[in-house]
Amino acid sequence: MKCIFYCASLFLLASGSVFAQKSRMNVFLQQNELMFNVSYNNRPVIENSSLGIIMDNCPYGKNIKSFSETESSDESIRSYLANGVHHSFYVDIREFDDGIAFRYRIPANGPKCVYGESTSFVFPSNTTVWYASGPFQYGWHQIYQERKTDSIEGELLAPPATFLTQEGIYAAITEANLFNFHGAVMYCTAPNKIQIGYADNKGHIETGIETGLPPAKYWHEAVRNNPWIAYPDKNEIKTPWRVLMLADDLNGLVNNKIISQVCDKPDNALFSDSNEWIKPGRAVFTWLTEGGVERLSVANHKKYIDGCAELGIESVVVDDGWENWAQTEKEANGRDKWAMLKELVEYADSKNVNIWVWRPSSPRYGNRSDIGLVDPEERASFMAKCAEIGVKGLKIDFFHTENLFTVRLMEEILKDAAKEKLMVIFHGVNKPAGESFKYPNLLAKEAVRGLECVGGESSWAPGPAWPFHNTVLPFTRWLAGPADYTPLNFRAFCPEAVTFTHQLASIYMFTSPMLILAADMEDMLKCPGRRFIEEVPVVWDENYVLPESKIGNLAAIARRKGDIWYLSVLNGEQEKSVSLNLNFLPEGKYRMVIAYDKGRKEILMDTKTIKSKKSLNIKLLSGGGYLARFERI
Repeated sequence: MKCIFYCASLFLLASGSVFAQKSRMNVFLQQNELMFNVSYNNRPVIENSSLGIIMDNCPYGKNIKSFSETESSDESIRSYLANGVHHSFYVDIREFDDGIAFRYRIPANGPKCVYGESTSFVFPSNTTVWYASGPFQYGWHQIYQERKTDSIEGELLAPPATFLTQEGIYAAITEANLFNFHGAVMYCTAPNKIQIGYADNKGHIETGIETGLPPAKYWHEAVRNNPWIAYPDKNEIKTPWRVLMLADDLNGLVNNKIISQVCDKPDNALFSDSNEWIKPGRAVFTWLTEGGVERLSVANHKKYIDGCAELGIESVVVDDGWENWAQTEKEANGRDKWAMLKELVEYADSKNVNIWVWRPSSPRYGNRSDIGLVDPEERASFMAKCAEIGVKGLKIDFFHTENLFTVRLMEEILKDAAKEKLMVIFHGVNKPAGESFKYPNLLAKEAVRGLECVGGESSWAPGPAWPFHNTVLPFTRWLAGPADYTPLNFRAFCPEAVTFTHQLASIYMFTSPMLILAADMEDMLKCPGRRFIEEVPVVWDENYVLPESKIGNLAAIARRKGDIWYLSVLNGEQEKSVSLNLNFLPEGKYRMVIAYDKGRKEILMDTKTIKSKKSLNIKLLSGGGYLARFERI
């Protein structure tokens, strides 16, 4: 068998940076098929795997006649030209200490039909994988599993999925810079072989409505690799970056920066260097609180504004229901929704609190009152009106897919919101793929099975035990970017399997630049751990995963803001005693404020003095939690 190897190290030698990266992607031809493998610290992590994409029924990546390095306008990119029998295309590669990224560029003067990808990642046998099979990651169907790659043939894996080889190398696969292209999922097409592919919702295909919430019978119906049309930009179809994160431990994985390094920069016409109007912060919403329809009333939102002012929380999100206020408010007195929303904004402003509002991306199937944002004129008018009355941000919901139409729609929403200086979170949506680096007004995307799913475990939101789920998320879903988990609840939306301290610690674990807390206001105001609610940061200076962490078993992460360190610990299903090394603390003595469990529904607070470099011995209940604040004295 004739193989021609194009080793990364040879090209790095020519550029004077030999062995500069720990991660190596070697690309070669094998029987005229384009292949690659990846090593990390000179250890194999991806075995010989296929490259390529199938367009117009032509397998780009097979029947290759020649393959050679070509000039690139970006010095950080190694670019190769592959010439096939009836086609040619480019493969761009970037190597980092903590992984690799690659993409395809296909010359095109017009649209092409995409049938799938040949791109695959072949792992060594006996590799462990943690993955969810919800193809659209809209928050309802994220059943994370822990399996061996040898035995998941036929499975769909929603990016990012995390892998651990027998040699102890952590890997995670996702995509980045997803614009003007269909979002990707992964399929295990053979033992240990993970292949990039596409998923569409059957409801969208059968109804012809391309985005939004389909009829309920289709909510979880995925169609694999349904052909779709890709369109060129500047005579070229460009895929997102296929990203492989690599690390020796969970700390390296969580601190991986590849996505930020391969994504487009902000448009100077929309964003400035300061972007002073983009202000990350905490928020509350009433969707998961007690009170029936009254929880959505103007009066109840004013009560939550008052509570935010007392707690120092920056925003209130007015969720689904506000656009029907003219019909539901007892004191409407002929006023329309905008007049009542303006009144609420003015009330909030007097308390130094901001207002965000909810809207669906498009009408939900069977809902007659929804107004979507697909129509450009309606979208522009809605956003202009929000900005006019002082709304600061938008929560846009129910995308339910990541087809090309929806990916483009999300970008148009972000552009139009930026013109009105409105911040955005996307709910009911696909995984993040680096969009916030190009559009910094996007603060978070839901794409997670969060507290909204409590109560649906046996029906519309099936899933594993919450302690397992919550100790998997920091090392899977959060690798792609912040999520809208809506943490913190002490009533109906607190899973019975987790404790109240687990809930409190989760707001430091499931961090987001737009951290929306789900608890009833009365509970937050009287919570023994109230100070942790009042001061939780949403943007951090440093993150450190303690080595005692184990996916699905224990999540222990220390985060620093300024000179203050916080330690959040979430326990899995088994009660345990653990000894945590505090070597993340700089030399010195610290005042330590802690929250811990006394039973399952009581939080106790304590204060201690401790020195750095010591071990912290704690006992954890099943589904328990622990939270600590360290300040040097």
